[in-house]
Amino acid sequence: MDQAREAVLTSRLLRHVSWPLVRLRPVDPSELPPTWSVGDYLVEMRMLGWIPLGRQTISITFPATTPNRVLLRDNGSGQLLRRWDHLITIEPDVEPGRARYTDRVDVAAGPFTPVAWAMAQVLYRWRQHRWRRLAARGFEYQDRSTSSVESGS
Repeated sequence: MDQAREAVLTSRLLRHVSWPLVRLRPVDPSELPPTWSVGDYLVEMRMLGWIPLGRQTISITFPATTPNRVLLRDNGSGQLLRRWDHLITIEPDVEPGRARYTDRVDVAAGPFTPVAWAMAQVLYRWRQHRWRRLAARGFEYQDRSTSSVESGS
């Protein structure tokens, strides 16, 4: 549980589990913090590294987090997505030594909401796949997601 807790609190993990489907480039501030803290982070998003998805505000809070349960919420919005309310929950699993990771997302994009919902389904299935692989490797990974697209260099 501790490794999962530490991992989910890093911006590096968001980039890793989303890559290569969605790539993020920080705008304001110009770099994402190593560890998430309460606040707003403006990013430019690109699907597959080259299809512009516009700017999105990642709005981080930690509602009702306890020593045995982490809740990380991104109640963001952007140019294409009016609402992207994503809640991550990490809590002990029934099997000792394991953690349960859950994503819940609510999207609104006006008339494009069905398309946004379908894209979110694909993205979160991919993220779950990437999470399982990370957990199996003890959360050790090489972060290939910080290419020039994300770093702005």
